[in-house]
Amino acid sequence: MKENQKQIIFRLTNKKLIEGFFLRRLNRFVIECKVNGKKTLAHLPNPGRLWELLFKDSKILLYANNSFNTLKYTVAAVYKDAKPVLLHTIKTNSVAEWLIKNSLIEELKDYRILSKEKIINNSRIDFFLTNGREKFFLEVKSCTLFHNKIAMFPDAVSERGTKHLKELVDLKNNFQNGGILLLVHNFDAEYFLPEYHTDLRFAQNFYNLKDKLRIIVYGLNWDNGLTLYPSQIKKLKIPFDILENELFDSGTYILIIYNEKKQKIEIGNIGLITFDKGYYCYVGSALQNLSKRIERHKRKNKRFHWHIDYFLDKTKIYKALEIRGVDKLECEIALSLQKISDGSINNFGSSDCNCFSHLFYFKENPIHQKKFIDLILYFRMERLIKKYNL
Repeated sequence: MKENQKQIIFRLTNKKLIEGFFLRRLNRFVIECKVNGKKTLAHLPNPGRLWELLFKDSKILLYANNSFNTLKYTVAAVYKDAKPVLLHTIKTNSVAEWLIKNSLIEELKDYRILSKEKIINNSRIDFFLTNGREKFFLEVKSCTLFHNKIAMFPDAVSERGTKHLKELVDLKNNFQNGGILLLVHNFDAEYFLPEYHTDLRFAQNFYNLKDKLRIIVYGLNWDNGLTLYPSQIKKLKIPFDILENELFDSGTYILIIYNEKKQKIEIGNIGLITFDKGYYCYVGSALQNLSKRIERHKRKNKRFHWHIDYFLDKTKIYKALEIRGVDKLECEIALSLQKISDGSINNFGSSDCNCFSHLFYFKENPIHQKKFIDLILYFRMERLIKKYNL
């Protein structure tokens, strides 16, 4: 590393970083964790779902709060694959400011910051920049969802994100320019895509507005002290051809269903089945209108047609997970779920294929199990690497 690069560093905090272990999330902004062998609560400054990161006993980095804070600690990062991933979303703008001021973003190297949190319409845009010739509005997003070579944003439906995209394009219509800077807190990722499986609307706007917005994506390599150097920053590619091929409201879905008590349910032509208390994963597919299919499953008032209709009448959907695209993956996903589940219901939902079942039992919530999340990440992301030879 060159001598001048050693001096250009970003340090997340000057406070001492403390190792701890994640136990559970109590709400969006509070977690229970273990620090120095004792259970305690900590502030989590990140509203994302973070299913792919926060598993029980995952190592986290915290720092102590001031004495007047209600919670003793704040979570700064969590480890994934032995590398820290920044969770402190509030600090992301500080990172972006450091990158811009030190000309480390190639596309913005000639720009300087005029102001921060500039108000346009009813939103605050993170940065207002100029290069002397034009004025430029920049919104910054923090990305913590990644797997193998691909990073995605958002990890949950983001109406705010979609709103920002449209507002930034409206600026161009008013002879101003706007763009979005996505900071991926991982250095292994090489490609970025909007998370079209979860937030189809955001992804559609991202793709449709790509020629009217500057979309800039960089990966960051945080060290164990949560410090960044210029050599730990790299630009990511956006394979728009994948979106062109895959961005449809069709594909496969997994319904995570909670059965709150052991009960017997009459299931169509199968007959009376005893269902244990716990969680069930049902795999289905829709060649079109995937969103409407899931909405139908959520309705209680409907004509029973499939096995799942009888089961859902006596239970409730906890989550619906979409795996959008043009490939037929229903049976492949069912087989993968069978391998990691605690059991299955013979012939359920599989009368038109050769699968043993399309309904699988989990004693505990699968969302909190790494093997289940890895399965979702494979079909949503890693599969694309193989399919498109990335």
